[in-house]
Amino acid sequence: MKMGVKTMIILILTVGLLSAGMASVQAAEKVAQLDEATASAGELTKKTVEEVEPVEKVPAKATSFSEAFTKGSPSGQIRLGYIWHNSDESGTKATYDLALGGQLKFETAALYGINLGAAFYTSHSLIRPDKKHFDDELSSPDKHYDLLAEAYINGEWQGFKACVGRQLLDTPFADSDDIRMTPHTFEAAVAGYSYNDFSFTGGYLWEWQGVDAGYHNDADFDNMVPGSDGTWMAGISYDSDLFTAGLWYYGVRDVVNVLYADIVAPFKLSDGITLTLGAQAAFQGDETNHKTYAEMGSKIKGDLYGVMAELSVSGITAGAAYNHVSVDEGEALFGGWGGGPFFTNIDTLVANEFAAGQDADSYTLSLGYDFGEIGVGGLSLGYTFGHYKGGADPMDSSADAEVDENDITIEYEITDAWSVDAVYVISHDKENSDSEWDYDRAQIRVNFTF
Repeated sequence: MKMGVKTMIILILTVGLLSAGMASVQAAEKVAQLDEATASAGELTKKTVEEVEPVEKVPAKATSFSEAFTKGSPSGQIRLGYIWHNSDESGTKATYDLALGGQLKFETAALYGINLGAAFYTSHSLIRPDKKHFDDELSSPDKHYDLLAEAYINGEWQGFKACVGRQLLDTPFADSDDIRMTPHTFEAAVAGYSYNDFSFTGGYLWEWQGVDAGYHNDADFDNMVPGSDGTWMAGISYDSDLFTAGLWYYGVRDVVNVLYADIVAPFKLSDGITLTLGAQAAFQGDETNHKTYAEMGSKIKGDLYGVMAELSVSGITAGAAYNHVSVDEGEALFGGWGGGPFFTNIDTLVANEFAAGQDADSYTLSLGYDFGEIGVGGLSLGYTFGHYKGGADPMDSSADAEVDENDITIEYEITDAWSVDAVYVISHDKENSDSEWDYDRAQIRVNFTF
């Protein structure tokens, strides 16, 4: 999308928001009676249907422009992160970094249902290792970044919500995925409507930023897909005590069309024992032929199916998941922006990692314990094993890949403000020796949220 068209969309939606807000002063008084709402339309949905996001309250109400700022709410997070990566591949050296960063956010009170928000993200390497030992995932290749990652106008009126600008999103194929120092955010125009247990979402996305975006141009915003002008998105989700389900469409212009559906249902077997079952499917079609070959190296096309089961008993949770991907030579599967929705996605590997040139299969086995059962609230420990098999080259169906990943995780919410999380990853390439997939990785983060 050309810059002029982007600007026109933002202006039209912004004028629409302001007009709707001014015409609904009395209706805005009733909005405060609603028990559930979100602070931005970017948080309308869940990353996957089984991950329930906390519902935020309606922003404070204002009766004048100046009061919108005096009644506004600041918030933020300070994060100290350490990362270490040791590869067994010949010619490589262990890399590491210690970084300090976080975010500072301000959101105005709502005036006629409309409020503004902005957040500044930053991360700086504290120890600045030399180039051959530096791990750039915490603070970018420049060893620092500072950017206005959120800047949006948001509106809410009786179940309808809209947000235009730089914002957090948590949808199946586009999500914030806060895995390093700061989350991903997106330049987008998103609207939604909630009715009883149903939520409807639609929008247009054109740029994003974050570690998975590659820290382009001093970690600034970049195109979401090379050769594409943007992405249309539409989804409907259902969330009740019986089950949660979603149906989503993503149209990545000049690249791929994605249709995705999932359903997850909990079954209470007895007091303290719950069995959760889930299924998912994704269908991707590429109609761009040679243009996609030139930009991406292959066609983006294929189907994915998945199932999962999780049993929780007295603080112990055991889980298993399986994904199968069907692709042909010359094709690869698209995994989205962020963490992705697939059941076998874990710390590093994802279900579509080796969905290139041949079918791919992956499964995970997990075990976790919540120490709250023995009086240590907020502390949890987990282990996940993942096995991934498929192709390494979309243009060569004989290029096989097979990798195992082991993740050990610990999370401790010490207070409402202080928390610590850590992960240790052991990856082993079973198909090739002297591989980039043979490595150990560790990460620790200390968070202060206010």
